[in-house]
Amino acid sequence: MRKVPPEVWLEIFRQVPQSSDLYGINAASHEFRDLSTRAFHRDLIWQNERHAEQDLDVWEANPGMAVDVRSLCLGIGGEPSNKKSEEIAAILNTGLPPHNLEGSVPYSTAFIASRSRSRLSDAQVVLWARVRTFRNISSLTFHNMTVCKGHFCLIHDLSQLRSLRVSECKIDGTAADCVNNQTLPITELTMLALTRGHGARPRFEFPAGQIHLLHAVQLALGPGPAPLAPLPQLQMNQPLQIYDPFAHALSLAIAENLRTLTDRGWVAPARLEHLYVLRDCTITAPKLERSLHDDYDEEEEEEEEPYQDAHLYNFCAQARNLRTISTPVFTPSAVALLPEDLPPRLEAFAAPLDAAQFVVAHRDVKALGVLKCELNQHEAVGALTLIAHARPGLKMLVFEVKVWDAAVVSAVSQRFKELRHLKFVYGSGAPDEDFLVSLSQYLAKMPDLHTLEMYRLPRDGKFKPEYRTHLFDPSWGSIEEEMRDIVVPWNKFGQKLRRVQLISGYALTRRFEGETWKLEKVAKLKRVEYLDY
Repeated sequence: MRKVPPEVWLEIFRQVPQSSDLYGINAASHEFRDLSTRAFHRDLIWQNERHAEQDLDVWEANPGMAVDVRSLCLGIGGEPSNKKSEEIAAILNTGLPPHNLEGSVPYSTAFIASRSRSRLSDAQVVLWARVRTFRNISSLTFHNMTVCKGHFCLIHDLSQLRSLRVSECKIDGTAADCVNNQTLPITELTMLALTRGHGARPRFEFPAGQIHLLHAVQLALGPGPAPLAPLPQLQMNQPLQIYDPFAHALSLAIAENLRTLTDRGWVAPARLEHLYVLRDCTITAPKLERSLHDDYDEEEEEEEEPYQDAHLYNFCAQARNLRTISTPVFTPSAVALLPEDLPPRLEAFAAPLDAAQFVVAHRDVKALGVLKCELNQHEAVGALTLIAHARPGLKMLVFEVKVWDAAVVSAVSQRFKELRHLKFVYGSGAPDEDFLVSLSQYLAKMPDLHTLEMYRLPRDGKFKPEYRTHLFDPSWGSIEEEMRDIVVPWNKFGQKLRRVQLISGYALTRRFEGETWKLEKVAKLKRVEYLDY
């Protein structure tokens, strides 16, 4: 370690993509800890005050690290904009008390640290003051917290911010007041599970010139010793205007440089290129969508009410630069799809079968996802034939069906010979061992295939993987050995294969041809089809 100059080590650590990968190095020795500390704290996760306070001593001992912080995940309480946090932030930046603030207190950094451990409110002030020193953040996450006006001010103060994620948060009514979200520099935005906070309910506003309730009371009671206010011109025929502060806060999506939006969508940013809608469940979910209706009776046997909302389709029709659309629902069956409504540059599309077939007929997509397909064997193969007739050069295909069918794999291999990524998932049934052993004959017809995902979905329709001890034969020492025994004979025919997933909880991976296949545990199934190839 000492034979290499510190500057070289610092550059090496700086090049490591994920700072969490430096944990082992940081814990290896005192020398490596000192050299890797700066790089180790580039990506911060402060989910609560106690978690964040553990880092205070490190920041005290290593001044100047704030400029290197590039990503921050926050879940702490309080608000970043108040006078005390501004004072402390100035001290942390300069080491001296600010002279341009009235009533400034000469906090020392040691005093700040000691105060942070005394009371929760003081801890929040100090932590937010520390956050205000991170001026070069490019990725910011707010998670499970209340978002106020100060948080929006912080977002707008970060000139290097490119990725913003707000999840499971409450949005206060005044959060987005006096800010223009169109000027935000972000290119990627994710907004998930947001709810209304204090004062975020829609309210009525009176148009200019309309009578105010107080004026009406004044007229009814007659003139008093002190008039309430000059009376405007009375025009009772103007409708009340409704202002929704929550919708205004969600206008983060109008950032003019936005490229990727993961949400349910309210507006259509002019430069938006990728749209992903999270899935609530898979095709195996029981009584799908019935729970959405309050008047549903479990004993009723009526057919499920179809999806009736056309907002997403209308949104996509306005976002003309979209290149990717991935959504479990696209449009109601009663709405006629029009070719001119589809974004002209569309390259990747995932939706139920009807919408998918329409899109491949009118756009030259390279990646396609057919979700929640409930066709039987003959009809499913027929649908694949129609898709292949329009787009035989597909690079990526997702096909989700209720029941396993070997004929689907055969049809795919015969009709889509340029596939690089195949994902075939099913709700029930499964291939037997003989079929998997013979799968090499199908792989030979798709020489460019590098990723094969072919597994049964969880029975409850959720996204928690299944961790089985074996596929077919419990006598194997581990499921890794059994899966490797199945996959190794494919090497000759699937030379470009790098990832194989035959069960929801595990996948085999290798970085290059000839490397030993290694088992990878899947923590959670994806709720979004990213259509990558």
